Amino acid sequence: MSTSMDAIRDLAERDYKWGFVTDIEDEQIPRGLNEDIIRIISAKKNEPQFMLDWRLKAFRHWVSLERRTPSPPGPT
Repeated sequence: MSTSMDAIRDLAERDYKWGFVTDIEDEQIPRGLNEDIIRIISAKKNEPQFMLDWRLKAFRHWVSLERRTPSPPGPT
């Protein structure tokens, strides 16, 4: 049993010999949604200024709707 586990571990830990490598770019964006997050996403997508302005206007409208709508009562 330990011989097969050793063989599996050896296969999993050795370098890939065929030369195929994929470099994956990783970018961390904080959780939540606010104007800064919208700007980061828009810049990442290389969107034109009018699109960013449209998204920010829509976000501000959504926030204003959220403020006007009363929250449901919490559990008692």
